[in-house]
Amino acid sequence: MIKPVVLYGTGDGADKVLELCEAKRIKVSGIFASDDFAKGQVFRGYKVKKLSEIEEEYKDFCILLAFGTKNPEVMERIYRLGEKYELYAPHFPLFGGGHFDADYIKGNMGAIEKAYSLLRDDASRKVYSGAIDFMVSGKLQYLKECESPKSEALDLLGLQSGLYYIDAGAYDGDTVLELNDYLGGKNIKRIDAFEPDRKNFGRLKAHMLESGLSQLCRLHNAAVWSGEQMLCFQAKSGKSSGVGQKQTPEKTPAHRLDDILDYALLEGETLIKYDVEGSEYEAIKGTWGVIKKYAPKLIVSLYHRTGDIFALPLLVNSINPNYDLYIRKHPSIPCWDLNLYAVGRKK
Repeated sequence: MIKPVVLYGTGDGADKVLELCEAKRIKVSGIFASDDFAKGQVFRGYKVKKLSEIEEEYKDFCILLAFGTKNPEVMERIYRLGEKYELYAPHFPLFGGGHFDADYIKGNMGAIEKAYSLLRDDASRKVYSGAIDFMVSGKLQYLKECESPKSEALDLLGLQSGLYYIDAGAYDGDTVLELNDYLGGKNIKRIDAFEPDRKNFGRLKAHMLESGLSQLCRLHNAAVWSGEQMLCFQAKSGKSSGVGQKQTPEKTPAHRLDDILDYALLEGETLIKYDVEGSEYEAIKGTWGVIKKYAPKLIVSLYHRTGDIFALPLLVNSINPNYDLYIRKHPSIPCWDLNLYAVGRKK
């Protein structure tokens, strides 16, 4: 018996799921949301119902999750739903096109296998395989089985005192503060933080002042890229702001890190974090010289574009093969917070 298919959630995510269902000729029988939101709402011609209303209407059904979250309570609610009903979370890249399906894997098998072979430990290989299994199937069990706390991943880096921290995609300073807390409020010598969104940049400056870290910071209201230029920028005052998108009214300056970092400090302990909303490949290319010569420790987001999970580890390895590469996935639904952690091997 074919189960009715219903969506959980509305907004951009639901738009993408509905378009996918239309392309695959899958009939969507309804949409539900949280009880507080559902009352009186209509989305794309569907009355947005409560879960209880869907349960009254159908004895059993299949749920397609249409939103993402890092909220532990919401995640637990989703996992409980997945235990009661058949539930999938279709995977979409946050930027660009393409789907990580069987045809995509077949066309990129050589690169996928090569990236897998570069990973340093069994945990990384488990995360890599689990993330791909999730992206193909939409089954949340693959995510839950390979998650670990961010502090455990930071332990892999073995950060030392006198740290020079470069934050490419600093948002409002959340990762600066997170790293400072992890290090016990000490050991950071200097911070270069880059954030192109003007409203986020204002929050970044305020948070650095409030935290007492402003004296350590050089803050740049700019993007990080493979060259010095002006880029189209979609400002959304959130983490999904990005460069290079169509029909964007704003321009933002972009810098190569090779041209702007403090080379005297690069001789010491250095960490670069790339979370630049789909521009990671270009940003790393713009740090080619630094990575090749100094082998700074790296944190690289692997989830913004379809092929990032293998293309970015391969890029880092092509610039400097003297790295141990690790991958870790931190709690979120869907496959967000999937990061590469790279540590240069001592010569």
